[in-house]
Amino acid sequence: MTCIKTMNKINLNLEHCFGITKLSQELTFEGENAMLIYSPNGLMKTSFAKTLQLYGQGKADKIKDVVADVAGNIDIKDEHGNVILPASIYVSNCEEPDSETPKNITSFLADSVLKQQYDNILNTLSEKQKTLFKDISDHARSTDIISEFVRTFCESKPSLFYSKFEEVMAEVAGCEICYNFKYNSIFDKDGRVKAFIDANHEALKDYSDKYQAILQSSKLFRQKNGKTFGTYQASELSKSVADNAFFEVSHKIVLGDDKTTIDSAASLANLISDELSGILNDVAVKKAFEKIDKKASANEYLRQFKEIIENQPDLVDKLLDYDNFHKEVWKGYFTKFGGKAVDLLTAYQGAKPTLDSVLQQAAEQRTAWEKTISIFNRRFSVPFEVKIKNQTDLLLNEEAAALSFEYSTQAGQKAVESKVLEEVVLSKGELRAFYTLQLLFAIEKMKHDGGQDHILVFDDISDSFDYKNKYAIVEYLCDLKDDARFKMIILTHNFDFYRTISSRLKVKRNSTYMAYKDANDEIKFHQAEYLREPFKLIKSNADKPEFFIALIPLVRNLIEYSKDISTDPSKLEYIKLTSCLHVKTETASLTVNDIAQIVSNNIDAHRLPTANTDCNIKKYIYNTAEVLCGRPTLDEIHIENKIVFAAAIRLKAEDYMISKLKQVMLIEDFNIFYNRITSNQTSALTKKFEELCSPNNDIQLLIKEVNLITPENIHLNSFMFEPLIDMSVWRLKKLYQDTNTQLV
Repeated sequence: MTCIKTMNKINLNLEHCFGITKLSQELTFEGENAMLIYSPNGLMKTSFAKTLQLYGQGKADKIKDVVADVAGNIDIKDEHGNVILPASIYVSNCEEPDSETPKNITSFLADSVLKQQYDNILNTLSEKQKTLFKDISDHARSTDIISEFVRTFCESKPSLFYSKFEEVMAEVAGCEICYNFKYNSIFDKDGRVKAFIDANHEALKDYSDKYQAILQSSKLFRQKNGKTFGTYQASELSKSVADNAFFEVSHKIVLGDDKTTIDSAASLANLISDELSGILNDVAVKKAFEKIDKKASANEYLRQFKEIIENQPDLVDKLLDYDNFHKEVWKGYFTKFGGKAVDLLTAYQGAKPTLDSVLQQAAEQRTAWEKTISIFNRRFSVPFEVKIKNQTDLLLNEEAAALSFEYSTQAGQKAVESKVLEEVVLSKGELRAFYTLQLLFAIEKMKHDGGQDHILVFDDISDSFDYKNKYAIVEYLCDLKDDARFKMIILTHNFDFYRTISSRLKVKRNSTYMAYKDANDEIKFHQAEYLREPFKLIKSNADKPEFFIALIPLVRNLIEYSKDISTDPSKLEYIKLTSCLHVKTETASLTVNDIAQIVSNNIDAHRLPTANTDCNIKKYIYNTAEVLCGRPTLDEIHIENKIVFAAAIRLKAEDYMISKLKQVMLIEDFNIFYNRITSNQTSALTKKFEELCSPNNDIQLLIKEVNLITPENIHLNSFMFEPLIDMSVWRLKKLYQDTNTQLV
């Protein structure tokens, strides 16, 4: 087993890990707790983090090259050959709190493992609940049937749902009647039906008594020993023999009077109709119903209720005990859809022991959460304050801690749900800060999990943050660096953040890397470059052609930003340097020595070219690009090579377009057009070239690629050179070779 505290090196061997074809690298901590890796966008960072995340979760079998459909291979060991245990690796991704858990299932407060357990159980139960109540909803013709159950049994508290469902199911015998009337016609939310029944209890009872009395004289409908065969039962019987199959095999129905025999579905239907008509037309029954009808008809909301008791008069007796009948109706639903009801009950009862354990462990984590929230509120700048509140757990109806958010407005603070923050209120950067809460807690919990050491992998932890929150993250990482229980691998595609972390955390150079892809598509890690003073490095090597050429855009920008380029000598120097990057009238006459003199005039450069100084500067750039093309290997990181290729590519493209335009334009017209170009020369030439020269598709696409790629590799605006680091030198080399062969 690896001891993280004493581990100084990690040996990584990855093959077919998502976007990583191959990576074989020894990484060193050099006795420190932090390692820093810069990776340009799209190179390997996400695949690297996802691979380690799955490895850390014990899901190495899910690692694969998705495109080639090849199983991945991952081998992670320390310098002594010991396998690094998956449980010791934690990968942070602040894009989402947890990609495997649906957002906003709960605001239940716990670490990611416990919360995932809780949310998975809740999700499973919710799906089974929806399945059951969808059937009930269709049958009862009620669109809000779950809320109706909560209103009926749970005192309108959703947290009581499962416990009350369990109680009701314990009382279901399986033989309850499932009534088919429209649920809300009897059990309306506003309570109008119940109020009518309470107000007219005597009239309804009188009707029911008279109905029940006359019922005894019916040869079909009757009550005996507490059992009733009424209109509902007669209707169900009629439905069951409606196809006449029962009668066609010589079966008959003999009534209790031992006289009446029924031998067809039609005769049964006629008997039911005649018997019901006789009862309802009884003078006493009819008179009693008219009293009810008169009062009910005065209220439009009771129209459907009146129709139900008119067609099913035996329900009136049950409605007199309204609340009990309400529960009886629900038991009938659970009887009719018994399979799905039992499925939900079994799932809930099976999950209860796990839920009890989760809630107990979550309660024990409260102190750690309080510390985490204190860190978050103190360090991060967001328009809300995080607090802990007690809420009733959705599944066991027990007290559990939950996050609450108070959003700050000009009118003061207002409590809002996390879902509102995520979907409506927060910017992307603020949202990432919001998700950082889960990360902070995970780390704080690790500090108290029995002394186990961890490798923390941070995947672009600061991406989309504003500067204040970015430095809050830096401050937190600084604190972690001093904790011997953690080794950190910090991944980023943001070169500014890369340099900041290197400086603030004082990460040693041997533990600071830059990722690149070689010609064989293998990911390699290069020791850090350009961390402190990148242009001093270029200046100190300016006697070499590629470094000298890389100085040209730098000195040009220095003149532009620090001098008045509308007057000489600065104006002339600026034009000459521009003529090295664009084909201008002056380009043909400029020599390396001319440019070296301008460089000396503006920066303290002691080492400048001594060979071929009389060479034309454009030819010098072309020659240097050819030398670079001839090298068997090129360092993917070195920006001076990229600047050479970019300058040569642009000059080649402009030479070609100028030559073609001169063939189709009068020389006077061309000179007028050409001399009027004061900015964006390559774009201006491209537009005119496409307009007049009708280039074929291949040439047109090549010119577009030149316009797309080269500006970022020549203009060092504000001395931000991250685009140079990100751009692949192999892509630039290929583009140069294409321009060299096609633009002739």
